[in-house]
Amino acid sequence: MKRLFPAITTLILLLFASCNRNKGMFILHGTVEDGTDSILVVGLDNRFQKADTIICRNGQFTWKFRPDTVTTLILFLPDGRHHPVFAEKNVESFMTIPADTALFSVSGGPCNDAYHSFYLASINDSTLQQSAARIDSFITRDPFSEVTPYLIYDCMVLKHHAKEKSITSLITRMSGNMQDAPYIVSLKNEFNREIPGNVYMDNVFVRDSTGHKNEFLHIGGASNHLLVLIWASWMDQSVMQLRDTLGYFLDKYNGRYFTVTDVSIDVNADLWKKAISADTVRWISYNDPNGWESKLVRSSNLQSAPAFLLFTGTKRLVYKTTSIQEIDDELERTLSKVRIKDDARRLTKK
Repeated sequence: MKRLFPAITTLILLLFASCNRNKGMFILHGTVEDGTDSILVVGLDNRFQKADTIICRNGQFTWKFRPDTVTTLILFLPDGRHHPVFAEKNVESFMTIPADTALFSVSGGPCNDAYHSFYLASINDSTLQQSAARIDSFITRDPFSEVTPYLIYDCMVLKHHAKEKSITSLITRMSGNMQDAPYIVSLKNEFNREIPGNVYMDNVFVRDSTGHKNEFLHIGGASNHLLVLIWASWMDQSVMQLRDTLGYFLDKYNGRYFTVTDVSIDVNADLWKKAISADTVRWISYNDPNGWESKLVRSSNLQSAPAFLLFTGTKRLVYKTTSIQEIDDELERTLSKVRIKDDARRLTKK
């Protein structure tokens, strides 16, 4: 009995430590039916600013995150499909990711359950009017729901490219607190955001890792929209994961006269070269040693970085944001108007 007592005590302490580690944690368990081995996780807004990758093994995964408040996450599959998950403190959720076009399933937590009910009911909605009416009914039932910003993003912005008036009419139906939700605030700011019509990046030069000087005007070709990530090696480590999302965009919009690159604003080029020394990316990276005095930064009027800049083939600035989700929305809007070409040209390493 004396020997047994320490063992029991140790077991209790281990169980207590395990419970303590999971306190406040959101835990997502998933089953993947189509052999997907990795899933990209991004946030709808700045409550989850980094990008993360879920690794699936034998069709299963478990992923944890400690949210400060209800946090809307979006899981992107390699084939372009996406599905939201609402992370809440001390909630354990379960998700089934089907093959092909079958229905997703997610449960666990009030927000996930509410969204899944909406998802199933709206699966056959095909028009803007149907989506708007269903969201309006959802808001009427619960004007405080954290699910609503995602519904506006997915159904109104992404699916139907709705005009400001249609979106605003739904926003005004939400509670005051929800109208101040980060995504809704950024959306309203976007309505008021104006990009000067004549900001062209001419006479801008950047250097590749060999030290060769390249004119920005010629990067990506004259026919392609160019997405640029502005970053630096001294930024948070998550910036390297942010660079990886460029590959996701490259695949998602393959064939749409679109390509990507990244430009560091490291004044010390050696630090930049060290940061990318283990790169396996499919595009050429560049450095502008002028740092915050870079013409790319000054002409774009960037206030913070990392940030995404979207240019036409003539290098006219058409959009800027610090949000992964906002740039994806803009690419959906812009590139949906572009016909698919047979042989997509990309910035690739030779």
